[in-house]
Amino acid sequence: MSSWNTQIARLFAEHKKALEAFVARRTGNAQVAADLTQESFLRLARLPADKKIDNLPAFLFTIASNLVRDHQRQVIRRERLDGGEPSEALACNAPGAEEQLWVEQEQALMHQAIESLPEATRHIFLLYHVDECSYREIGERLKISPRSVEYQLRRALIDCRAFIKARLLSDTSGPSR
Repeated sequence: MSSWNTQIARLFAEHKKALEAFVARRTGNAQVAADLTQESFLRLARLPADKKIDNLPAFLFTIASNLVRDHQRQVIRRERLDGGEPSEALACNAPGAEEQLWVEQEQALMHQAIESLPEATRHIFLLYHVDECSYREIGERLKISPRSVEYQLRRALIDCRAFIKARLLSDTSGPSR
């Protein structure tokens, strides 16, 4: 193996992973990074063996950086060609008024269910679900055991479900006109 090929092989062994990670960070795509890393080494290997390069790793990273820049230009060019003019016929992902109303009613019902809990249970429920405290933290704050916290939370969920179920049943079986 010639001296130039030996240098390229050593450079590949020492810098391939770092170069691929560098390219992946800039492109955001591991497959593209692998391809551009390979192309960087190929371009370096194609250089004449007598070409004097002071810092091979820096030169290799420069080649990769230029390939990334070229790749990004191609992506932009493709997007411009393929994208076309925006259409007003495109579907909107925003929820419709009916769906928003349903979500608001559902949230209001959940708030009513939480408000209907006994004060101590409601406080534990909010500490756990809103403040994201652990059973132990809640127990320490309220001077109760973590097991009691667990019981109160289970009780709160059962009570909330029952409240919501009762409300939904009363709404559907109410007086009809």
